[in-house]
Formats: sequence, structure tokens, C-alpha cells
Amino acid sequence: MQSMKLTGLTCNACKKVSEKRIGAISGVQKVDVSVELGVAVIDSDRLLSVLEVNKVLQDTPYKALEK
Repeated sequence: MQSMKLTGLTCNACKKVSEKRIGAISGVQKVDVSVELGVAVIDSDRLLSVLEVNKVLQDTPYKALEK
């Protein structure tokens, strides 16, 4: 399990879109995004890179940052 800072989150729709996009990455079992904290908690069989997460978020206003 890992956590990643996300920017651009403002509402529940942001939460749903980012969870769906990150959840589609190979090896990801579960994603829980907190709009209030601006954090995604990712349960995966491997560590994801910020670049990999940003690739699936590239056409959205959300961006993953290094902690």
C-alpha cells in the first residue's frame, strides 16, 4: 500500500474520476482518494511511480506529486 499526493481535487466527481483512472493501472486492487486531504491511498501489488499515475491522469486537472 502506498499514498500519493494529488492536486486539483475539488469535489466528489474528482474523487470518482481519479479513483477510476488510477484503479485501471495494472496491478492496482483498490484506490481511495480523499478530496479533503488531497491524497490517494493505493493498494497495489507493486509500487507505482508518480509518472505512471500522471500518465493516466494526463487529460484531467489532477496531478500526482512526489511526497
